[in-house]
Amino acid sequence: MIVTADEVNRSFRGTLDLLHSRAEGLKSFDMSERGFWRSFAAIWLTLPAYVVSLAFERLRLGLLRPDHSLLDNIWIDLVVALGHVAGFVALPLAMIWITRSLNLTKAYVPFVIVTNWITVMGLLVLSLPAVLLLLGWATPSLASVFGLAFAVIIVRMQWFATKATLGVSGLLAFGIVLLGIVLNSCVGSITRSLLG
Repeated sequence: MIVTADEVNRSFRGTLDLLHSRAEGLKSFDMSERGFWRSFAAIWLTLPAYVVSLAFERLRLGLLRPDHSLLDNIWIDLVVALGHVAGFVALPLAMIWITRSLNLTKAYVPFVIVTNWITVMGLLVLSLPAVLLLLGWATPSLASVFGLAFAVIIVRMQWFATKATLGVSGLLAFGIVLLGIVLNSCVGSITRSLLG
């Protein structure tokens, strides 16, 4: 399923509304079954973030050299790709059980659609500090500060979106966002351990 330019535009506009705590931004998303599956297809939009992750892992492993291709090790490419996909689907999979337990199954589809689009935007924005570091335009500490600042903004946006889509309290929404952070940390740890 291919995501159309119109859907990307509307979904990013809705995401920006959620960033500014405007619940009316939810109207910008396609909340149909088709919109649900297209929100997963939106992972293709994060290809630049995947390339940055791949370069960053190769740098961490001491394998990033100007005279070598970025895609010359199939194991690294595959593990980083699987980690990228796992990070994208971890929270939606966990939320199947959580929404059933909380009797929120009707809110599951809107939650996943909005979360997937926030994840797309988040991955793209969070790759910027890594790009600055890889290009030598930022020190590791400056890139970390930028990354932390962007992460706080995205976490706050996800918290508001979780509250708005599920209709839950701020505390429960925070717990769900925290679960997403923990799941992504686990995926990152597994990815790094597989790469060595």
